Amino acid sequence: MFNADSPITTEKDDLLNRDTFAKQLAKAIMSYNQLSSFNIGLYGEWGSGKTSVINMVEENIISLTSELTKKPVIIRFNPWLFSDQTQLTIQFFKQLSSAYKRTNAVKAIGNAMDALGSAFEFISVPMAGSSGGAIAKLVKGIGKGLADKNPSPDIQKLKDEIAAKLQKEKVKTIIIIDDVDRLSNQEICCVFQLIKSIADFPNTIYLLAFDFEVVSRALGKVQNTDGIKYLEKIIQVPFHLPKINEQQLTNLFFKGLNNIIREVPEEKFDKERWGLLFYYGIKEHLKTIRDVVRLNNTISLKYSFLKDEVNIIDLIGITTIQVFAPNIYNQLQFYKDNFCGIFSSYKTDDNEKKDFANLYESIIRGLDENRYNNISEILSVLFPKVSEVKKNIFSGRYYQYNAYDSIRLGSICNKDYFERYFSLSLIDSLSLQEAEYIIFNAAEEEISSLLLNIDKRNKTNLFLDYFDSSMKRLKETDSHGGRINMLLNSILENWDSFHDADANQFLSYPWTWRLLNVVDSCLRAFSEEADRFSSILNIFKNKKVSLSVKINILLRFEREHNRYLGENEKERTPEEYILYLEHVLILEEICLSYVEKLMDDGDLTDINKLLDNKWFIENSKNDNLIHKFNDYIRNIKQTDEGLGVLISSLVGRGKGSGTFVYDLWNIDLKYMSNYLDIEDTVIRMSNFIHMDRFNALGLELKEDIIAFLSFYEVKDEAFRESATRQLIEKFCKRNNIILEAFPKSY
Repeated sequence: MFNADSPITTEKDDLLNRDTFAKQLAKAIMSYNQLSSFNIGLYGEWGSGKTSVINMVEENIISLTSELTKKPVIIRFNPWLFSDQTQLTIQFFKQLSSAYKRTNAVKAIGNAMDALGSAFEFISVPMAGSSGGAIAKLVKGIGKGLADKNPSPDIQKLKDEIAAKLQKEKVKTIIIIDDVDRLSNQEICCVFQLIKSIADFPNTIYLLAFDFEVVSRALGKVQNTDGIKYLEKIIQVPFHLPKINEQQLTNLFFKGLNNIIREVPEEKFDKERWGLLFYYGIKEHLKTIRDVVRLNNTISLKYSFLKDEVNIIDLIGITTIQVFAPNIYNQLQFYKDNFCGIFSSYKTDDNEKKDFANLYESIIRGLDENRYNNISEILSVLFPKVSEVKKNIFSGRYYQYNAYDSIRLGSICNKDYFERYFSLSLIDSLSLQEAEYIIFNAAEEEISSLLLNIDKRNKTNLFLDYFDSSMKRLKETDSHGGRINMLLNSILENWDSFHDADANQFLSYPWTWRLLNVVDSCLRAFSEEADRFSSILNIFKNKKVSLSVKINILLRFEREHNRYLGENEKERTPEEYILYLEHVLILEEICLSYVEKLMDDGDLTDINKLLDNKWFIENSKNDNLIHKFNDYIRNIKQTDEGLGVLISSLVGRGKGSGTFVYDLWNIDLKYMSNYLDIEDTVIRMSNFIHMDRFNALGLELKEDIIAFLSFYEVKDEAFRESATRQLIEKFCKRNNIILEAFPKSY
């Protein structure tokens, strides 16, 4: 719903109860019947609705005179359409002429007006206040339409003829001039000169609408006199537009806003938070009707593009800043990392808060005190960091950052959604509507393709966060847990195909933790342990879910029961367990059977996870399985390629941080010696890296092998615990080895 900031045209659209005022003014105009002109001033600030009132006045005049045989001539003259005072005067009379000519009874008056207008094409009208006076020159030539008259008539004579005709015909003329305050100072003077000295016809009523302060100031400057007293000489009856009170503006704003957001679900509209935003932040910006219209229009435009993809309260808040403090809005979009999230809880000093406070002040400085406070309150609602450093009216009383809510609602304080609020697109982000559809509506057969599409856009992490944040609502709508189980199965079936978009960040959420968090969130949606076990048993029997996924899930339950934790054992109450121990042991047997089959088949697919969980196999107390595992490892090492795979599985990749973030390979030779003869492995791999078979390996596998060899060379260096990309590149240069697709060296 858009409002083009247009005035209303009929009183039925009046929302401010001004129809009574308009009716009274119309009656006053129609009751006037004198030999001289009469000037009425309608005073109101810019954007206060003067034009709307004028439209209602005109509507009422037409209604009052509908039964009359001789209706008044109503003329709407817009002086701001013309470039200079000469054109303004000429066009004024042309419009009058046209209006009279449309009425058969007074066509003669129209012709006379046409003659007067033509006469002004041949003279120069002096500025108001100049020595020549308002009517100082005669027509220098024969004007258009004056061929039958004296070749040198003067303007006064033409005026007298028009006045006589108006008196004879008893014609009431109503001339409405709006937006006088839009003119330049000199053009304003010209308008008043026109109605006072040139077009002061009998039985003629002028209704002029303007901002009193603007016009009086303009007249004062040009006339070099008291502008207020000047106006008092011209305007016989001043009417001040009924002032709009705060409640009327609020009602008008709410009415428009309701039309825009009427489809927003109740659970996504926090009424208490909205109340704080409006009364402490938005309300003070709504001073005129135009303010209301501008804000509602901008909200409507942005919401039409971002519907269901943003937090509507946040959208209204940031749009208020966009409309009333555009400079601040334009600056904010460049500080996503600074404004989003919360302050780090692990830091012991306040330097981060001080730096942010300084940044914040640099952005909003220059605002007057009232505007500063209002903008600050809005930003405190939108961003918890601002709330914490500013300690505003409601700070600490209401708004507490909730990570789940910020994800579920698409809040501006969440980095993944921030940019949406400064554009009219999703900027290749995850659509909340898309996530909602998958979680609540998508058919089972289409979920996998939808999930993989999200992963292609590197938005899997965001979807998982949104899924987690939606669990409460999903539980409410899925009383039997059927959809939760379906979604969990679909996610885990595709887990090995997903990519960790945050893997290259130094401080990131471990990928395995995300897996376990998804499982925990789904299982805790079931209040009964039997339902939780039934759900996870289904997962373990699902052949589409990889062994590595199942092992990670199983180990989470093993740890919960303090199995294999030694000195780190932790006592728990039965209520803390997701699954009872007897059910964990059932899952364990299922998982071990998969492991055994994997090794029987000689499948290398999950070698990494098998090695990571060697302790689990060894502690299973299944001698046959342990024996098979050792044989499995021995067989792998028979070929150079297999040995390389084993090395790669034992090398940990990560990130290091100094003046910049860099790639890191963690090498633990002691740990690796449990599987390898280190010296023999170094010799074999040193030869292998110069063979064509080595070049045929994947880049990551080759990098892991080189990382192992380069670390071995410098293992005795002080504090050497890992291999860096720089170390690997030096090794390659010395040994004439080219690793394709190497990133730029640090």
